[in-house]
Amino acid sequence: MRKFIYLFCFALLVTNCNDGDVLEVGLEFDQTLTLCNQSTTSFLVYDTKLDPFESLSLLFPRNATTELIFTPLETPFESNFNINGSTVRFNYRTYNGNPVNLLCQLVPDPTTSIINDYSASSGRVETRTTFEDDDEDGIPTSVEDLNLDGDNNPDTNPTDTDGDGIPDYKDADDDNDNILTKFENHNYTTANGLANAQDSDGDGIPDYLDNDDDGDGVLTRYEDENADNNPRNDFDEASATPDIPRYLDPTATQVFIVDTLVPNTFKRNYVVRFNLFDIDLDILSTDVIELGTLEYFIIFE
Repeated sequence: MRKFIYLFCFALLVTNCNDGDVLEVGLEFDQTLTLCNQSTTSFLVYDTKLDPFESLSLLFPRNATTELIFTPLETPFESNFNINGSTVRFNYRTYNGNPVNLLCQLVPDPTTSIINDYSASSGRVETRTTFEDDDEDGIPTSVEDLNLDGDNNPDTNPTDTDGDGIPDYKDADDDNDNILTKFENHNYTTANGLANAQDSDGDGIPDYLDNDDDGDGVLTRYEDENADNNPRNDFDEASATPDIPRYLDPTATQVFIVDTLVPNTFKRNYVVRFNLFDIDLDILSTDVIELGTLEYFIIFE
């Protein structure tokens, strides 16, 4: 399942030069843009303002190339394309009502209409997309991937404790014991790091990296009596400590073979920056417009 959350931050200050005169034009929007991607043929990036009713929008075709802007396979990913006034359009518009009643609406509000529409006939769009993966286990990537080498791609030489092909920084269960890392008391803090991580058997390996947490010779995931992929709810009633789960009780040594692993999920956080160049509208002409950044994430399983 994929879940999208889109958040744009936008700031625009442009300079219009005409016969030696310099005019500062500030389009102060609310710094929140939206990506409209319902269409199968185009993407629309837009920002709106309610006082007065205005919008800025960038429309461009949706295809295999532009899809990579939002879901690149490598980071950073850069692209560029030209504004042509038809299939690729940048518009500044004013309205007699809330612009969101028209933009991306399958059934537009008939009481809202466009008053002025200024469109750039040419220009250039440049995008830069970066992403970071996070398994949301409470341990920062910079700590969990000991082999980060400064090339902005942790997959180059990642730490993979359990050898399952999923680097620790995006592995929700670093030791493949079917207990998620976030539930194994790593006790990470900014001040102390992992110094206080729980090590139940005292073998020098913290529980979140130890596939036999109690050191009884039975893998933690093999102490799952009811085979529900959750060793945390299995207890040995005959033990001297029946309130302690089997996987933390060194006297509970029965083996229950469970080789089905909990599905792994991680979150990929994207940041996309849009810049426009050589924009010429009827009301202004500028060399550069920093259109802003888009931040969103996708959950991968």
